[in-house]
Amino acid sequence: MKITMKRSWWLLCLPLGLMCLLSACVDRNYDIDDLDSTIKVDTELVAPLAYSKLKINDLLTDSLSGMQLVVEGEEMYLLYTDSQYMGNELIDQLKVLPKGSFDFQVSAGEELPDVMITSGEIDLDYTITFPELNTNENERLDSILFDQCDAKILIDVTMPLADDSYIDFVFPEDAIVLDPIVYPNNTVRVPITEQHTEASLNLYKAMLYLNGQNKVTFHVHGFIHSTEPFESGNKIDIVVDLDHLMPYITYMNIGTARDIYEGEKIIDFNYTKDFQQEDSFFPFYDPQIQMSCVNNIGVPVRYYIDYVEAIDTRTGEKVRADFGGPDPDTTSMVVKTPSYDAIKGLSHEELTNFDLSSIICQSDTVFDREYGHTDRLFKINPNKLRYHYRIRSVDDNKDNVHYFFQKSDMKLKESTKLPLWFEGDPDPDKNFHISRTDSVLLMEEPADIGSLDFTPNTEVVLNLSYKNYLPVGVQGTIQYLDYNDHLIMPEANQTFRIVAAEVGADGYVKESTDKDNAIQIAFDYNSARALLTQVRTLLITYRLANDELKTIRLRTSDWLELKANIYFDGAIIYEFN
Repeated sequence: MKITMKRSWWLLCLPLGLMCLLSACVDRNYDIDDLDSTIKVDTELVAPLAYSKLKINDLLTDSLSGMQLVVEGEEMYLLYTDSQYMGNELIDQLKVLPKGSFDFQVSAGEELPDVMITSGEIDLDYTITFPELNTNENERLDSILFDQCDAKILIDVTMPLADDSYIDFVFPEDAIVLDPIVYPNNTVRVPITEQHTEASLNLYKAMLYLNGQNKVTFHVHGFIHSTEPFESGNKIDIVVDLDHLMPYITYMNIGTARDIYEGEKIIDFNYTKDFQQEDSFFPFYDPQIQMSCVNNIGVPVRYYIDYVEAIDTRTGEKVRADFGGPDPDTTSMVVKTPSYDAIKGLSHEELTNFDLSSIICQSDTVFDREYGHTDRLFKINPNKLRYHYRIRSVDDNKDNVHYFFQKSDMKLKESTKLPLWFEGDPDPDKNFHISRTDSVLLMEEPADIGSLDFTPNTEVVLNLSYKNYLPVGVQGTIQYLDYNDHLIMPEANQTFRIVAAEVGADGYVKESTDKDNAIQIAFDYNSARALLTQVRTLLITYRLANDELKTIRLRTSDWLELKANIYFDGAIIYEFN
């Protein structure tokens, strides 16, 4: 609060005294030896000193710990936004992959005929089993579309081979569908000419179908031509390594009433860094926390916040906003998810080039005083938040298809809106209050009064009047600073109190409280001279507080008007040199 002086009061006193002197009746028949060297003029004077109109915005700190002061008409609130990505946490819990290294062997047999055999045909079916997939009756993995990933094929033989040897892996289309350009007839041919062969099965745009099963059967056909006759014990070892597969889209049904993810986090709590401290305390009445879930994961889930606990680690105090209750479904957030129809029927080519932004869904839930007890979080001065949450599947038809892309994500956006709405608390440290120290400039430069003086019985009074359109009262102290900003005149220090404006049932101010000359500071002779010659600034320390313990609301139109004037009643003395 900066109050600027309009005019120094002593500059008004001096010309007034001189006017009185010059306008008096004069007797020109005098003896100069009989003339008194002093002139005394009785006068009464009220001179304005300063004026200020303080808006409620001026009381708020400039540093808001990342918060934004938002003004909408006459309403004000503090806004804090944050976000966290949760897609990986969710997808990692849902991800079920066909992994493993599978091997089988083809042997030349223990007994060979007498003729010398140098060629042979391989013709057999082989089944790969994934023991961890589709074992839960409440979960079904249907299929996976792959992107840029390869399965490794390793072939080892114990006989020297001719150039025309090969092995074909023939996949039925109801099990695996490969890129027809790369693998015609859904067949992977691996030429083998050496005793150790490594090959890759490119799964780009390949679809693996499980249909709720945990096995895949394919056919192995090959022709082996050896440069030397087969011998007993000759063999071919074949390994199919699927450990490094990366799905592009997973199709499944995750089942109902399943806890997909549960976690607890402790984060820094900076909302109240500038509002819950020694010089201020804002017991917000109705904090509104809007949770927005932006999501393109096609899995219907519910996001639960079981509780949020605010902690002051310095004192050990804790308060908890309880989002649970007897029926947890009433205090959770159903996450909107894209429909399976958005990708149903698309070709593999269309799916691998699919724009995920086209299926983003957003769901919003507001937690407030009534729905979550958010006001409890501002009853202490916390510096940490601990919250416990769960992601749980919702009831859904078991035949429905859920899906997610490898690049799918879930972003949880939090918008904390703190209206300047407060309730009273009998604990003065936790009741609404703001403490500030401001200055009133009286003199730019020290006054040079020369031979000007006044009689010791002169009455000098500093008057402060106010109009208060704030829903809170003010208690303060006035002190005095010299031109070096040192405190002086402690005997003239004065405390004062400004009454709060009348507040309606809605917490808003109804009308201002007017007080003329509500604060009066009388100066004796020495203090008055010091005020005139030594004091540059009035230092005002004040505390705005909701002392009446009502529910109050602050608006941009709230204000406090202060006026200062000086009252002088006595005799001015001027001594001629």
